[in-house]
Amino acid sequence: MARAVLCCVGLTAVGSCGGVIGGGDSFRDQYAVARNALEEGHFARANTSYARLLPQAGPLGGRIRLEYAHSLLRAGDFDAAAKQASTVAAAESGPVRGAARAVEGTAHHEIGLALLAKGDRAGGKARLTAAQAALAEALSDNPEGDPLGSLAGRKASIDARLKRL
Repeated sequence: MARAVLCCVGLTAVGSCGGVIGGGDSFRDQYAVARNALEEGHFARANTSYARLLPQAGPLGGRIRLEYAHSLLRAGDFDAAAKQASTVAAAESGPVRGAARAVEGTAHHEIGLALLAKGDRAGGKARLTAAQAALAEALSDNPEGDPLGSLAGRKASIDARLKRL
């Protein structure tokens, strides 16, 4: 039974890589590979797939870049996530911009906490301030983007931390 499960998992993994490696598949197929990898927690594969999609994304570029930023965030590449999300926020409006600012703020928050843990008070404070601004904008422009209050909770945590610094 265990061997059969491993075989199925292996075939699924190989099959899901084909959309990016083959190069002949449609944009939709390649997007499905990237999206599935993100949803399944295979962030390295998702990041590679999204990066390959960007040059051909056309009018979907902002949304693809936003998903890429989210994947980078989930992978722990906070600097890259913040940069990609900032690019989206500069070019988009409405809910897409709000979502980009949420990713950007979350990335800055994580970077700020890491800097503070290393003893870099000035750098940490600067990143927390950037996070505070990004999250405040995300929450004010798109409150329905935070139905469970997690962004509001993160922002409250940042607000409290900045008061202590």
